[in-house]
Amino acid sequence: MDLLRKPWRYINEGNKHIVLKIMGTAHVLRLIKEGETEADLKSIQLSVDFVNKVMFPLLISDCCVLQELNVLSAEEIKGISVKLSSCRPGYRKTESKISCYTIRAQDLSILSPKCETNYCIEIKPKEGFIAASFRKFSKCYFCLKQFLKLQNGQIDNISEYCPLNLFSGDKMRMRHALLSLVSNPQNNFKIFKDGNIIYSDKNSLNEFEHIVQNMTLFGGSTNLFIDFIAEMLLNNNETTNSIIRDTTEIQVINKERTKCLEENQLNNNTLLYKLLDLQKLSEKFSFCSSSNNEGNLDYILSILQLIKMENLDLSRKTDTEKFIELCDSKYLAMISSVVKDCSLMMSFSSNFIEGYHTIQIGESKIPYKVSVTDLEPKTMKTLEKRQKTEFKLIDIYQKHISFL
Repeated sequence: MDLLRKPWRYINEGNKHIVLKIMGTAHVLRLIKEGETEADLKSIQLSVDFVNKVMFPLLISDCCVLQELNVLSAEEIKGISVKLSSCRPGYRKTESKISCYTIRAQDLSILSPKCETNYCIEIKPKEGFIAASFRKFSKCYFCLKQFLKLQNGQIDNISEYCPLNLFSGDKMRMRHALLSLVSNPQNNFKIFKDGNIIYSDKNSLNEFEHIVQNMTLFGGSTNLFIDFIAEMLLNNNETTNSIIRDTTEIQVINKERTKCLEENQLNNNTLLYKLLDLQKLSEKFSFCSSSNNEGNLDYILSILQLIKMENLDLSRKTDTEKFIELCDSKYLAMISSVVKDCSLMMSFSSNFIEGYHTIQIGESKIPYKVSVTDLEPKTMKTLEKRQKTEFKLIDIYQKHISFL
């Protein structure tokens, strides 16, 4: 794809990918890391097809920029590797070599390369309902898992964030959830400016306040900024712009909360509603030891074959309902597991640009878009891991409440 002739910069990396920003475009490139064995073309193509043909249609009705599989030449891989040596963290450099296969995707951290300034809020909303296993405790998976993370030393203190508040559709509860994320982000809340992370769990609350102060759009008001995020999440795909006004009322985080409240008033056209609907597909499935006896991604072939055989368009509600009726419950559980761990990307700009939904604050109309990322398929072992984790969470929580 002749990448070396395009300006690019290193963004970040995880265990499986190195992400590069292709400058002057609305795209990023995900370089695939290889371990002891070479990356498998069939598995990569299945992953791309799963995102493009299953997850995007189920969640994003107007998605027109799909993932694309590309192949790098040996010369490109060599050139990229040399340039990356000065960008990557030291502990990452010895990890793995780069595959010739790469995935081009939309850069969701910006609204548009045409904008002089781009901001983005990333939220991992997590599981927005109480699973059947936890109903007797009136606690959701996220809130229970905080006790496990605390015991394992992964966090210093338990987050006051509860996904059920974010998914409630109630603006006061959503504000509560968002303020909780801001005060204790863990890995679930980030702010980007022009593609760079400027706020995460590595920053202090004072730095967050400084960032908001510098966003002239909100006049330095944290309340207005939080309400703006909530309004983006409540968008129901209407083209008319919303209007929000500042409020002096401050939501106090309730540290005495003992139960997760499973009530919501979401409009069924909102992305949050679609996410929640798909998350609940896991409740149709009962795990047994033979549930994960298929290969890593073999189930994707079954899903794609069903869609093709029934001539389904998953962006249509009636076709989605038929798909859910016909699809194996364990495959639906795999789709649910992906949605439970995805990220919402809410990009906006101080520069007005046509073609986007807008939210009006004062005399300014702020263009924005809401997208979803981290939709790659998981393996069947995810189901077994979930069951084992549930047993741990229940055991730890019962020991915790016995001391109260």
